[in-house]
Amino acid sequence: MENPPEAFIFMKVGNHASENFGAILERKNREREQAGRIFWGYGGTACHPLIQVQPFARHYVKEQGCIYLLMEPIDSKADPDIDLAREYSDDGVTWQSLPDGISVIGSRYALVLGEIDPANIEINLEKYVVGIGHSRGKAASEYIQGRIDKGCLTAACAPSISVGPPLKKIIKFSAKLLEPFAVLLR
Repeated sequence: MENPPEAFIFMKVGNHASENFGAILERKNREREQAGRIFWGYGGTACHPLIQVQPFARHYVKEQGCIYLLMEPIDSKADPDIDLAREYSDDGVTWQSLPDGISVIGSRYALVLGEIDPANIEINLEKYVVGIGHSRGKAASEYIQGRIDKGCLTAACAPSISVGPPLKKIIKFSAKLLEPFAVLLR
């Protein structure tokens, strides 16, 4: 992928739960080899699996054939409780054991991914808006700030007007989301 798609999920990524990012990528690649998919854990209030990620992904899979996670590596200090997830749910009602080979540490949710590929894509967040939820239509350059490190983004009809320099992000990794796109963990 040389250019960003019209719609995608953006996420800042880095060290997590006392594990460095390189080790996380290695572990996740092993997951894909063993289980045929990756559960990419995350938390926070943005990108709820059931009310944001799944409907957003379903819509754009119909429009553009697939949906991607675009990852910007950062120097993360995330050090949540190191609780190992044991079950997942794609609807909040029915819970299943995590597939053999999958390990998710210190996360409430997970994106369901195929292979994580290296990338070198520059995106300007001023050209995108939040595509779903309470902040729908808000400029991504204003939304992705502070503690908000992820979002379901789509191309803006008109780029936002800014008085400062463009808010560019360098995407170093991408992965196609697989159905059910995102799950709850416990």
